[in-house]
Amino acid sequence: MSPRDQSESTTCRGPGCFNLVKQSPRGRRRYYCSDPCGARYRRSVRPAADNGAFAEASLAELHRLTGQFDLSGDRAEQDLALIVECEKVWKDLKSAVVLQSRDSRMKMPEIAQRLHMSTTTLARSLDSAPGRRERRLSPEPGVRVSEQSRPQRHPAPGPPRARRPEGGTGDMDGAAPGSGPAATLASALSHLHRRSGTTYRTLSLEVGVDPSYISRAVSGERIPSWPVTRRLALALAADPEEILPLWRSARGYDAAAGAADLQAALRGLRTAAASPDIGTLAERARLTREQVTDALHGRTLPDWATTSAIATALNGQPDLLRPLWVSARAAALARVTGSTCTISAGAFG
Repeated sequence: MSPRDQSESTTCRGPGCFNLVKQSPRGRRRYYCSDPCGARYRRSVRPAADNGAFAEASLAELHRLTGQFDLSGDRAEQDLALIVECEKVWKDLKSAVVLQSRDSRMKMPEIAQRLHMSTTTLARSLDSAPGRRERRLSPEPGVRVSEQSRPQRHPAPGPPRARRPEGGTGDMDGAAPGSGPAATLASALSHLHRRSGTTYRTLSLEVGVDPSYISRAVSGERIPSWPVTRRLALALAADPEEILPLWRSARGYDAAAGAADLQAALRGLRTAAASPDIGTLAERARLTREQVTDALHGRTLPDWATTSAIATALNGQPDLLRPLWVSARAAALARVTGSTCTISAGAFG
């Protein structure tokens, strides 16, 4: 008779909680006496991002820029350009301080109240924070990823209704097919849900939809709308930017252009593949760890062979990433030459 077949109790892993958690002979093993204890434990063991360094780097850059102002009026054009740059850095500094506040367990509504904005607006302003933190803390030579326009509350304008994915219903909340882009999206949501250990009922309170709707989205029975998908990603402690390319592909929207979109799509595929570590992924793709790290985190724009190898190793479909890669490469060449790239897609092979 195995230990699970006998009456067994373990101490709750929630910080400061010493309640006993009774185990059932069947089903998944339980580690927490309640959902709040589970959430507190996950927050306590989650590796903290270097938000302090993000804030310090942003503040140092802001000081450097403000020191270049010439308020005599003789160099007005330079001052105007500096204002634009300062606004970008100020956005980074603001995001860094907000992330630090969250690290110190301050609630989003309290942060929003102190900043005199709504919680929804605050959450939306943090969508691009992880990517901007990576760029601020990881300057590297080579082809650089410029600050892309980030997704707004809704995706970029497309057809009045998203084109029907193969096997879908065509509705704004269509049924997901058993394979293809929609199944990849469902795999990513399912992995994030398993990793979080959060119940559907708890998620429903954070996302604002019925628990059964979340269950269908995670299982792949439905393709949720973007607002729901975005809130679900945030509730599961994921970056919505990494889920957006998967959602757009599942809904049949045209691929967005830009190196940041390509890298986010690769990270989304990694999430859908249950987040294999860099070493395992490099071995599968027959690449070096440095090549995989650069492709996923935006230090350089990978060539097509590298992109295709990583997508294949993640059980993705390289052909779906081809338009993103072509657009990103064209944009990179345009920045190097300082002009609008007119090279056709066929010129990239």
